[in-house]
Amino acid sequence: MSLAGQTALVTGGSKGIGRAICLSLAKEGANVVVAARNDSEIKDTIDKLKAMGSKALAIKTDVRSEEDVRRLISTIIDKCGKLDILINNAGVAYKKKLEETTLEEYDKIMDTNLRGVFLCMKYAIPYLRESKNGKIINISSVGGLHGLSDISVYCASKFGVNGITESVAAELEGEIKVYAVCPGAVDTDMYRSIYSSRPPLKPEHIAEKVLELASPDSRVTSGKIIEIQAPPIPQL
Repeated sequence: MSLAGQTALVTGGSKGIGRAICLSLAKEGANVVVAARNDSEIKDTIDKLKAMGSKALAIKTDVRSEEDVRRLISTIIDKCGKLDILINNAGVAYKKKLEETTLEEYDKIMDTNLRGVFLCMKYAIPYLRESKNGKIINISSVGGLHGLSDISVYCASKFGVNGITESVAAELEGEIKVYAVCPGAVDTDMYRSIYSSRPPLKPEHIAEKVLELASPDSRVTSGKIIEIQAPPIPQL
């Protein structure tokens, strides 16, 4: 597998799953654009990528903002000349029962997790069409497959991500491949901010699947919603 010469955009790429994805793409030779809201965390990821020899670019972006997303995509085209792979990873969650969730919290979850995916796809698609390896990979959740207690709005946003993935895959059939990856519980800052446990599924497990889908050699049918659960514990 090689992604040499490919330009990949990873939203929410400054930490957790996003950072693991950035590093895995860079190992295969991709030029990685990291988009996130936190300057210091972006810099840390960029330093790691450049230490690997990757041509990395950091662009501070709030995916909830149409203006920010338009600027993000135009900057990538101006500086990199093209865009081959879009990975929508930015996401937020709150552990709250629905009746305790404020409208502000609802808006933040839906605007980040779903509106952000919509905006990034909308403005990236014209350039992804020009790539011989045009890919959109949306990081969803098992919460987009099964409703889970105390994170109802998060689940609603991820059900939406899966739905928009299938619809856009149908719209772009034969032009761009579109996927959603649905991890189970992953050991990230966001997960630990909601639950006290440390699950066995690591960001690197998700990055492995994303890398497989991003590969020009991938034969996975567009529109697939792919669930990822923790690997089995080896029997002694």
